[in-house]
Amino acid sequence: MTPAAEDPDELPGGVDPSGPVLGVWWLSLLGLLVAALLLLSSNLRAYGYALGATLGVLALLRAGLPTARAGGLAVRGRWVDVATLLLLGAAVAVLASTLRIV
Repeated sequence: MTPAAEDPDELPGGVDPSGPVLGVWWLSLLGLLVAALLLLSSNLRAYGYALGATLGVLALLRAGLPTARAGGLAVRGRWVDVATLLLLGAAVAVLASTLRIV
């Protein structure tokens, strides 16, 4: 009998099903909502900055929180996730700063 069959409430990888599985992942939705409001107001540069800042905040949260609390932000290793989020956030912010808006 496999361990998963012995305890049907336990998720693979030793994740506790009683705790929040997504952790602080929902904060990304809040940042994307703010960015979407800026996009709807026709402020493309501010949208890019807000999106880059959201990715930067998520990188800081992933760096500082334990993996169990990071939840959906924990995809690969901690520093791979942080580097990826920071790189994408910086790239979006740089691209937003170079926009030529007429």
